[in-house]
Amino acid sequence: MSELARRIAGLSPEQRDRLLRQLNGKPEESGPEEMRAEARRTGTFPLSYAQQRLWFLHRVEPDSAAYNFSLVIRLEGVLDVAALERALEEIVRRHAVLRTNFRDVSGQPVQIVAPPAPLSVPFFDLRGAPDAAHEAQIQSHLDELTRRPFDLAGEPLTRMRLLRPADDVHLLLFVTHHILFDGWSVSIFIRELSALYVAFRDGTASPLPEMRFQYVDYAVWQREWLRGEVLENLLDYWKTQLKDAPPVLELPGAMPRPERQAFRGANHVSRVSRELVEQLKALGQREGATLFMTLLAAFKVLLYRYTKAADLVIGTDVANRNRVETEDLLGFFVNLLPVRTELSGGATFRETLRRVRGNAIQTYAHQELPFEKLVEALRPARLPNYNPLVQVLFILQNTPTPAGDVAGVRISLQGVDNGSSKFDLVLSISVRETGLMAYWNYNADLYERMLVEQLARDFDAVLRGVAANPDVVINDIRVAGVAARPGEAAAARQASPISRLKGVKRRNINLTEVELVSASSLRPGETLPLVLQPGVDNLDMVEWGRENRADIESRLLKHGAILFRGFQVTTIPAFEQFALAVSREMFGEYGDLPRAQEGVNVYQATPYPSNKTILFHNESSHLDRWPLKQWFFCVKAAAQGGETPLVDSRKIYRLLDPAIIERFTAKKLLYVRNFTGGLDVSWQDFFKTTDRAAVEDHCRKASIECEWTRGGGLRTRRVCPAVSRHPVTGESVFFNQIQLHHVACLDREMRQSLLTSFDVDDLPRNVYYGDGTPIEDSVVEEITQTYWGAAVTFPWQEGDILLLDNMLTAHARNPYLGERKIVVAMGEMTTASD
Repeated sequence: MSELARRIAGLSPEQRDRLLRQLNGKPEESGPEEMRAEARRTGTFPLSYAQQRLWFLHRVEPDSAAYNFSLVIRLEGVLDVAALERALEEIVRRHAVLRTNFRDVSGQPVQIVAPPAPLSVPFFDLRGAPDAAHEAQIQSHLDELTRRPFDLAGEPLTRMRLLRPADDVHLLLFVTHHILFDGWSVSIFIRELSALYVAFRDGTASPLPEMRFQYVDYAVWQREWLRGEVLENLLDYWKTQLKDAPPVLELPGAMPRPERQAFRGANHVSRVSRELVEQLKALGQREGATLFMTLLAAFKVLLYRYTKAADLVIGTDVANRNRVETEDLLGFFVNLLPVRTELSGGATFRETLRRVRGNAIQTYAHQELPFEKLVEALRPARLPNYNPLVQVLFILQNTPTPAGDVAGVRISLQGVDNGSSKFDLVLSISVRETGLMAYWNYNADLYERMLVEQLARDFDAVLRGVAANPDVVINDIRVAGVAARPGEAAAARQASPISRLKGVKRRNINLTEVELVSASSLRPGETLPLVLQPGVDNLDMVEWGRENRADIESRLLKHGAILFRGFQVTTIPAFEQFALAVSREMFGEYGDLPRAQEGVNVYQATPYPSNKTILFHNESSHLDRWPLKQWFFCVKAAAQGGETPLVDSRKIYRLLDPAIIERFTAKKLLYVRNFTGGLDVSWQDFFKTTDRAAVEDHCRKASIECEWTRGGGLRTRRVCPAVSRHPVTGESVFFNQIQLHHVACLDREMRQSLLTSFDVDDLPRNVYYGDGTPIEDSVVEEITQTYWGAAVTFPWQEGDILLLDNMLTAHARNPYLGERKIVVAMGEMTTASD
């Protein structure tokens, strides 16, 4: 039943309604009316229910900045300020929600959309100040924008400011009210800003299509849809679910609750290791639970152990963008859902997880009821010193942080602390490559930092305990407990020198600051590859790689390739250990390359004649799976030649004729391979089996057409993209193996010999447009010339390790003389559907 429940939970509201009617024997009714676009012009419109909640809170606390939404966008590189300002103006024009105010008209709140107007972003050049003063100046600007409340009725609800602390660094401060903007909106904003900046910098028109809908269209639609039977069914569920729920959740050790919430907040950050996360994921999979459900169950166990409250109501946020029309809209859609669970101290964690899983599935199946309507229907006690129904939130953020290189400018987001807290306690967990980052936002008038720090340590202890033994009785799970009460805690800190030392803020140390590793360019002005070299003797490269994995990943996404030089790696096993420390997993079933005897998941370089060039390609881009990371280790450099030229695939995308890019984007590529003995790898070696049925099953699952040919051969055909988007940065890349497959790229003698012996369809390899039509030789020639014109080449040194992001960087190989030994490893395999 777990699979059925997951499938039901994943249905849209319309699909669930249709299913329930069929199960109950009721006639099918038409779904909710589609959103209309009649409200696209300026005017006066109703609020969405989510907006109405924030409008009400603002009326209660008009001087609070707790619901200010802030972004700090870091822009590294040569910035065209005019193009950036024009891009921001266009975003405000496109999204009417950013031109909206909220007023009381005849006792009802309405949103009033103003017409577009010219935008001027204040600019502050901080370069004249000493470097040491930059941080204080930046924080001063941030405080001025983020800690000042908005007047929802009478002032623009977006504030922008551009700071320049260094020659190649700008900070765009963007502050708005949460009533206009949510977490999902961030990625939309960055995506549009990037596209518009490139266009305006290049003097071209906006590449973005006009908006079909605006946020006010959604607000009108929601008011029309959420009524009658739809509303009554949702209210019936939630009234039953939350009947007699405890009104407030109090943690022991809290200070006396103030008469009114001041929304004064603070933050603490903790981490969960990747290894522990994998254990928790495996536990969840065995129980049919997601990572969110598993972490929520552990958090509820933690709160139960602290409070002894068996009836726990914890809130969580959902994006609430169930309609396709809302996916590209800026605006505030988030809904708050209470997840209620009754715990038993005698139950095991496994039993508790199953209960939380069931609660979560039911909750998500009824997520369309706005929290505001729920509060309105239940009429809980409304006191000014705590939030109704929910005071503690648990959120899992699993969307990547927008970042990437745009027209030579590196875009990334910096965290912002506006010193506020909307709830008593919010645990927001972000999924990272290295594990989980846990952000504990708490009411500073209610909890002391030492209590929250202890909560974080105990949460980690609970996670470790249940991962090791899911059948542990939750009453037997040990936690260190709460700190002393406020007065006692303060006295203890004054009395204990150790406690005073623990209270000192620790500064995270970047290893490059103490010159453990230095970074440089291969040549002045060249960013590909980045060169990293040790700054001290006897550096433990494996440990350094493990500790600095996130920094290496960030640098790799920026540069596309990293050359590790001078690290005194002399053996293939040592190279493989370092690669594993950074990539976490290596691929061990690659059919095109022979395995290196000294390594577990390391391969010898392509067995290709040393006097021939291997042309540019992105590894395995013609297959159903490819590595995001590719490693090369130089065991022995050739006496002459044998370099590995590199090309930035983003740059190729920009350099090629747009007409060619458009054609490849639309048509894609069709790769054809004929596995015939003696000319290429055999199908038995490639697929690692002699079972034809197993090959056919693999091809079917991988969307590969296959047919057996005379003489025991195999022909495969697979359609793949030629232009892709990087799964992390979102950048467009020319990602393919055209030069390794197209007949025009063979040298003249080889081409004539093959075409004399084989029909074109029977060649060992070939590539066509995705519709099966030939790719013109002239197009292939232009592609080849573009690659070599943009290529970066460097001579190998023994011990060199080269790490590529396989989608951002294509590689080749020059001919060589003498003995040469380069081994290859691949990590983080991905597919087009990942």
